[in-house]
Amino acid sequence: YAGKELRLKQQYFFISASVQEAVAKYMRKHDDVRKLYEKVTFQLNDTHPTVAVAELMRILMDEYYLTWDDAWEVTTKTCAYTNHTIMAEALEKWPIDLFSRLLPRIYQIAEEINRRFLCQIQEKYPNNPDKIRNMAIIYDGQIRMAYLAIVGSHSVNGVAAIHSDILKKDVFKEFYQLTPEKFNNKTNGISHRRFLI
Repeated sequence: YAGKELRLKQQYFFISASVQEAVAKYMRKHDDVRKLYEKVTFQLNDTHPTVAVAELMRILMDEYYLTWDDAWEVTTKTCAYTNHTIMAEALEKWPIDLFSRLLPRIYQIAEEINRRFLCQIQEKYPNNPDKIRNMAIIYDGQIRMAYLAIVGSHSVNGVAAIHSDILKKDVFKEFYQLTPEKFNNKTNGISHRRFLI
């Protein structure tokens, strides 16, 4: 448990510092934080930096006084998620008690993201508790970070064509059915010589 707590503290520290600096750097040359996504992208490299979604929302609302809807538009246009694994056990999850104790404001924002997303699911799939169970960001005492990354990003990609296909057909099938336009592929780690041949 102490190791998990330390890992979450480390993740949040580095993510928060990075997001704060990126926004501050942007604002040194620009005057409208609502256009951040025109110059900045946060590529969420697997689930570990996913708390950046909620952290960017916090900064936009608490420090720049944007409304929820304006902050959400900027956040989703700024964040993009690269998935690196199809194994469910490798998709990071955090216990609510740990997450909410260490990061109360971030948890509050994650709860609201989840609440609004569940409303969207219920509107699209009325009276379907399976969809809620399978797609909720916060469920069964845990925060599912991959789901937060998908919901909070404008792009979701795998790192090989077959990998991206598995994400669409299996791992994130229901998310793909809800927002197919988000899903794409970006082949990773190619050998230039072999690729050119």
